[in-house]
Amino acid sequence: MKRYLATLLAALIFPAAAAAQSEIALAGCPAERAVYTLATEGDEYAITLVPARTRAGFSSDLYLRLTTPQRDYWFVFEVAASQGNITLNPVGDPYASEARATGPANTIEAFRSRWPDAPMDELPSLLRFYALDAELGFTLAQPQQGQPAPPWLLMPELNTALWYHLPALTDDPGAERDPMPRGIFRLTACLDTAPPAAFP
Repeated sequence: MKRYLATLLAALIFPAAAAAQSEIALAGCPAERAVYTLATEGDEYAITLVPARTRAGFSSDLYLRLTTPQRDYWFVFEVAASQGNITLNPVGDPYASEARATGPANTIEAFRSRWPDAPMDELPSLLRFYALDAELGFTLAQPQQGQPAPPWLLMPELNTALWYHLPALTDDPGAERDPMPRGIFRLTACLDTAPPAAFP
């Protein structure tokens, strides 16, 4: 019985201790070196925050890159001036040569130019972004270069956007629906160096 209890306690305590040590080790990771993952059965989804040479958008100097088993998706952060809510705005690949001068094109605007009557009203609400602290409390700041990476990232309706509005989220003309599950992305690694800076 004593041996069983000791084994049970070890099974409960050691993983928790390892997770706590991992969180401590990642606590000072700069946002531009952070790697977030959402693990599911058989597939893994990752988020990295890629630095821009100048500014990625009006409110942050980082792009958000979502990598799924199908492709990469790129976003810039946008903040509503009245309420401070953060949303993701989909863009093309900021490493592409056509992004050199003025940055990557907004894929929603490109989609609307092709299909002006497409129903898009709900899409902005599906792209809400939340950064969470270690206690899963909501923070109002979007990630910035040199700032500590939030431990958790939540985009609760992004999976719906990837399924129903995929053509507005990528400039890949052959893109098909992307079945990403809903979940919270956890900070799981800190890169030795940040990814190369993207345009502009």
